[in-house]
Amino acid sequence: MKAAVLLRVLTGFYGLTLGAITILNWKGPDFFWLGALNLYLPQVFWMVPGIILAMLTFKTDRSWTWLPLLCILWVLGPIMGFCWSPDQPEPTPGSLTLRVMTWNTKYKPQKSPLLMDEISRCKPDVVLFQDASGSMRGPLGKYFKTWNVYTSDQYVIASRYPLSHLEIHELPFSGRWKQHFLCCRLSLGSTVVSLYNIHFVTPRQSLNAIKATRRRLGDLPEAGSTLESNVKSRIAQADAVREQLRDESGPVILAGDLNAPDQSRVCATLREAGLHDAFAEGGNGYGYTYGHFLLKDRYPWLRVSWMRIDHIMVSSGFTTRRCWAGTGKASDHRPVIADLILKRP
Repeated sequence: MKAAVLLRVLTGFYGLTLGAITILNWKGPDFFWLGALNLYLPQVFWMVPGIILAMLTFKTDRSWTWLPLLCILWVLGPIMGFCWSPDQPEPTPGSLTLRVMTWNTKYKPQKSPLLMDEISRCKPDVVLFQDASGSMRGPLGKYFKTWNVYTSDQYVIASRYPLSHLEIHELPFSGRWKQHFLCCRLSLGSTVVSLYNIHFVTPRQSLNAIKATRRRLGDLPEAGSTLESNVKSRIAQADAVREQLRDESGPVILAGDLNAPDQSRVCATLREAGLHDAFAEGGNGYGYTYGHFLLKDRYPWLRVSWMRIDHIMVSSGFTTRRCWAGTGKASDHRPVIADLILKRP
């Protein structure tokens, strides 16, 4: 009996922990470094205590097994970011449709065949690449020779429809190199859509610094402070984009590697500018885009992504019919593809 009571207490504490994580995710967990760190960890790990508690509870007091099982379902749902969109809206007469792909390609010439295979399979109307410096000088350039293309440094915007008014805007960044984002106009007949191609600062160095403290725990506060500074840099970049979005009066598509999960304050900042996430509206499952390459040397058979840090966000005039993540064969990021419907004004 004592064991059963103890298990109920532990399960209650586990449930309260999951509740706290849920509230933090709703409010924006990255205002302190532990919350930010949790965003970049595999959220499936939060199932482990629930599985253990469910097994022990089943042995000692089966009538309470539902409680840890409910906690496990909560992890699989809200905490892991599960989305479900059973209804696919159909275009109405006069509306416009567009398939958009965003992809951090980590471009290397030898990747070109895999990149082209993925693009051919997905058949996008508009492609926005990040980390694609030099990609248009090889086979990819020939692939897009009949498309309208803008390139600048790491960015590529390629479209089957006319493009115009390319603008290059600087992002605030405290590092060695300057960062930018692109903005241009996409013409769908008489309708003009603003396209934004974004790549925010990476948290990689900060996360590696925290990982290195496993042998030097005394360095953990400093490493945590580094991650907090990194988060602030990314939020400052999102603020700069939000200011640019305030000048937009027409439909907007913003896409790219935001290096931030959907629960982050980065995505919240862009939602405050009137955008909504295409996968959250039209996706099924988790839509994870990153993580499948991180363990390739130690566990080459494990090719599972666990972070959704690449996004397509759109203004209120758009409805997402469908959104999904592509394969992870060509890059350490999976592409994100969205079928969008735009009502004519």
